[in-house]
Amino acid sequence: MKVTEAELAAWGRRVGSEVRAPAFIGLSGPLGAGKSVLARAVAEGAGVCDYMPSPTFNLVFRYETGGKGAVIHADLYRLRSPEELAGIGWDDVVGDEEVIVLVEWPERAGPHLPAERWEVHLRYAGDGKGLRELDVQSFGDVPPLPGFAVRVL
Repeated sequence: MKVTEAELAAWGRRVGSEVRAPAFIGLSGPLGAGKSVLARAVAEGAGVCDYMPSPTFNLVFRYETGGKGAVIHADLYRLRSPEELAGIGWDDVVGDEEVIVLVEWPERAGPHLPAERWEVHLRYAGDGKGLRELDVQSFGDVPPLPGFAVRVL
């Protein structure tokens, strides 16, 4: 599916308002494809009011949602191997029942990804109009994300 950045953000806010914890959403794609835009929109929809800087250098940020739990935003871009996950408290991140976990560059977690998760793959549409293509996949027994068909693997 092709979307504009505004449509991507609107969908993210809808996901954030409808998804219930625990939820793990991996966001993959090239640099600048919209992963952080989508993560911020999901968090906003879930009730996060705080400014959300990129977690590229801090790796993990936790945001309270005002009574509905929390959102964890992680960026694994700087990890050199999945073994480094222990240093950021990965087991606590993915094991918390009260959070929506948004992870950029989830493929860097290797075999440590949760079995039940969503993955959103973003890429440029290549049309010169700034459109992104989205591919949404679910793994395990999770309900589909709102608004898009989901391929179950």
